[in-house]
Amino acid sequence: MIPYFALREIPIGGGCSIAVFGTLVALGIFAGAWFAERNARRMGVSERELPGAILSAVVPGLILAHLVALVQAGWIDRWSPRALLEFWNGMSSFGGFAGALLGLTVYYRRTRRSWLPMADLLAQSLVIGWVFGRLGCTLVHDHIGRPSEFVLAVRFSDGPRHDLGLYELLYTILVLVPAVVALNRRPRPPGTSVAVLALLYAPARFLLDFLRQTDLPGADVRYLGLTMAQYGCIVLAGIGIALPVRARRPAQ
Repeated sequence: MIPYFALREIPIGGGCSIAVFGTLVALGIFAGAWFAERNARRMGVSERELPGAILSAVVPGLILAHLVALVQAGWIDRWSPRALLEFWNGMSSFGGFAGALLGLTVYYRRTRRSWLPMADLLAQSLVIGWVFGRLGCTLVHDHIGRPSEFVLAVRFSDGPRHDLGLYELLYTILVLVPAVVALNRRPRPPGTSVAVLALLYAPARFLLDFLRQTDLPGADVRYLGLTMAQYGCIVLAGIGIALPVRARRPAQ
């Protein structure tokens, strides 16, 4: 099994420190933006269009990711301006997905152009940034799982447990990043990257959430036996199925 390890803050002198998770999230955003800029032209996206689209996805994505995490953790009952502003102290991935989708929808509503090429580009960029985000989750252990004797379990103080942040980091590196490489080997129809990455991520995340802990404070609330993220996975898988089905329909 894996010995316990943690890195929550990095001292920078003068009694100050920086939060590891927030720093890695910021690095992930910059890495994703760099990837998007490098690949925009090849994927049929205007470089002039890119900054506005990224902002329209990232800003509402971060806001909704944090708000959903606060609601899930029950912090809404002890709301404070500080808790609202400290976005690094809780983020929901599916809240982020929903916020980004909402932002892109509003951004492109004023045009008649399809935003699927941009969605493909941003989906691939998200995978690159996801590596940094899930590395942060792994280092701060904010997705602790059930007790387990699995070989990749982490030896926490109360015994070995699954660490879902670590599992998702490995899945991203070993499956999602290679999928992005494969998708870029030749031109694909608009919406392909969104569909493929959604269908790769949703089932894996759905199954991983069954390993979440239920015996410690802060356990995710279940609705009919499923977490909010698992219901999000169902919606995400539906999007992944609907896009190619819609693309195959003959034009009316």
